[in-house]
Amino acid sequence: MKAIVIIGAGHAGLTLAREIRSQDKAVPVTIINQDPVQAYYKPNLSKALAMNKSPGDLVLKPIMALKRDLNVNIIEKTRVLKIDSEKNTVHYLAKEVEGENQTSFGLEYQSLILATGASPIELPIKGAAGNVVSVNTLQDYVLFRELIETKKRVLIIGAGFVGCEFASDLSGQGYEVSVVDRSSWPLQAVLPEPMGEEIKQTLSNKQVNWHFHSTVEEIQRDDQGPLNVQLSNKTIIQADVILSAVGLQPNTQLAMAAGLNTRKGIVIDEHCQTSAHGIYALGDCVEYNGQPLPFIAPATLAAKALAKTLTGNKTRLLLPPQPVVIKIANCPTLICPPSSRKGAREGKWQVKGSGQDLEAQYVSTDNEFCGFALLGKKTSLKGEFLSRYSSCE
Repeated sequence: MKAIVIIGAGHAGLTLAREIRSQDKAVPVTIINQDPVQAYYKPNLSKALAMNKSPGDLVLKPIMALKRDLNVNIIEKTRVLKIDSEKNTVHYLAKEVEGENQTSFGLEYQSLILATGASPIELPIKGAAGNVVSVNTLQDYVLFRELIETKKRVLIIGAGFVGCEFASDLSGQGYEVSVVDRSSWPLQAVLPEPMGEEIKQTLSNKQVNWHFHSTVEEIQRDDQGPLNVQLSNKTIIQADVILSAVGLQPNTQLAMAAGLNTRKGIVIDEHCQTSAHGIYALGDCVEYNGQPLPFIAPATLAAKALAKTLTGNKTRLLLPPQPVVIKIANCPTLICPPSSRKGAREGKWQVKGSGQDLEAQYVSTDNEFCGFALLGKKTSLKGEFLSRYSSCE
């Protein structure tokens, strides 16, 4: 019997395997992954210092436990070369062995799932090569922790979700943090200015230095000394480590080479199927209803629905409003980003409250409630706002 083949062993791929096994104990499942495979909760990467966790402490299950508990075949450290959708075959390289020729293999599938995730966007900064790191996987985080172990000054490029969370985590452990962003306040893409200013002030009190309306133009290092970072406004910042947190780009290369429909990501329908019969996708690599689907919750819901479809019970993907908690110490933050599916191309924030305790709703030009954000004690209103949002769907 041909296997269900999953390419990618991040949260989306492993959750799908787990959900498939809950529906069918016998169907063969094979997971192929380019990196070492181990289960961990990705959101913990940006709060591990506050949790007093080492990178090793973040591992929930090693590969052997995953194989045993999920009863799946896992092929790690292996690169997929191409997908032959006509012959229902995946071609991949055997594990790399130094000094030996690599051998390519073909694996037939009954269904193929792309859970290839997304990769950090690389900015065209002069001198960035070898001097800028990103954290997108546990392997990345291991390197990052090694780099900052005996250092004190970290410069973060990007004041979005990941940038703010790392700024909070690092500054809370005594690191000197500088954040550079072209925007005017933290999380500007998803928060109104009053809320962004509260987050800015909270982290400023923890010795985070903000550099808005700026970009990094050049990075220089003198011998083994600190990095000299020149901004677009000609400010020079000295840093020991530079972390880029400017966002992710869906990994669509395999899908494109196979002739699948891709735009912002791999385009899927309401059953997570791509433009090719028998090939599905989920997680950070996809585009659904014209939008990418980042974050953990959509991937989990997609895995639950797709597992049923793959095991004979065709199930639609339903995505209710899903607020995102931003992990900023001393400033509880919850965001349900404005949805373009609800006609929010043009609109404005309406903010109420005082100090850190703020509530905001995003209203479109045709007076639709399209999203919300809650800060401080107002996060207790999550249920009320979700109910109001859902009633507008």
